Amino acid sequence: MNNNEVSTEQIILEAAETEFLEKGYSNAKMLSIAKRAGVAHSMLHYYFRSKENLFKAILLRKVHLLLPEFAKLQKQQLTFEGVMRSMREARDRYIMEQNPSFPYFILTEILTNRENRQLFLDFFAKEGGYPFLALEKLLQEEVEKGTIRPIAFTDFMLLLMTFDTASLSAIAICKESVGVDNQTADKLLEVYREHNMQLILEALRP
Repeated sequence: MNNNEVSTEQIILEAAETEFLEKGYSNAKMLSIAKRAGVAHSMLHYYFRSKENLFKAILLRKVHLLLPEFAKLQKQQLTFEGVMRSMREARDRYIMEQNPSFPYFILTEILTNRENRQLFLDFFAKEGGYPFLALEKLLQEEVEKGTIRPIAFTDFMLLLMTFDTASLSAIAICKESVGVDNQTADKLLEVYREHNMQLILEALRP
């Protein structure tokens, strides 16, 4: 793939992400994405073939941002709480702070659309790779030790997303509507991150 092809593909992905965030997965249209990207409709099918493949490519790009951080965590031999803290910090740094609307969009799609929920779960099971498998294994080990209550891995991931997505969305609204500056927003993020960590730990207790 040459540089022009890479550039076109990236432009399409960015346009598609905007379309999905504004309209939701079901209401997003390939023709509208093509118009946003400034390319012919046929180009979307050339690169991605379907809306589902295009959406999976966006998800995969997000996952790849986090893979190096997850690889580091595996070498540090952290406690379960330490792993959760580090994962959430990496996620905030690479995804939530760059686009606070994206996690909220994912959570909304999972909670409101059964078909899309399965799409997400199948994607992360297949494409998430070793970070998610390692975390699931660590979660099961903690359950077996009795340090946390029995909980399905999907429910655990939803627990993490629910608390943090609400907080990040609130901060984003404050920045846009009442002019909260970046420094204040960063302080709020730290407060919410620790507060949510305590709520998550409390929810996991036996």
